[in-house]
Amino acid sequence: MKDVLLVALAIVGLAGAAQATPKPPPATPTPAPEPVMEVEELSITAQATCLAPKPDSFAVRPKIVSTFPANGAMVRPGVVVLRITFDQPMSCKGFFTGIPKLRNPCPLEHQHWVLSFDRKTIRTTCRAEGVAAYGVGVSDNPDATFLSLAGRPLEPYEFRFTTSAAPDVLTAAESLDQDPANPPRQPEFTPVELQTAHVKH
Repeated sequence: MKDVLLVALAIVGLAGAAQATPKPPPATPTPAPEPVMEVEELSITAQATCLAPKPDSFAVRPKIVSTFPANGAMVRPGVVVLRITFDQPMSCKGFFTGIPKLRNPCPLEHQHWVLSFDRKTIRTTCRAEGVAAYGVGVSDNPDATFLSLAGRPLEPYEFRFTTSAAPDVLTAAESLDQDPANPPRQPEFTPVELQTAHVKH
């Protein structure tokens, strides 16, 4: 009887020890981090593809309803997220050019656009020096004409702006904050879905 009691106590003791020092659960694999969208550089991955124009000779020609910088405005130098907003959806045809005797803020042969999903707003990141006059030409030559989705060309348009002696704008986000067309960013800001387009003059 004593031997049976000792064996029972030993079993209880082992069970208590097992409960006191439980084995750690098996390690779960760490999930791979989600890709980060670099909003600062306007390099957001496209969710939609560019659409080629479908000619419709009866469609009205597109018009520009606003720009940033606005025509005649003074802005801070540095990074300038140039914006053109149209009155109708646009195709990925066109190229921003300079104006004679004025500096061109986007002089590169290749331009990287960010096109809103309603296809009415185009943005591109450019740079400007302080205390200078700049000009942007839109559809001012046949090889750089902007076309609507209906294949209708934009009337030639140009706008001018100057830069102040204020400190440089250092990031695209800071430049977007300067554009009155953009609502103030919230602490939990979620970028609007955009698509990108690469165009060559």
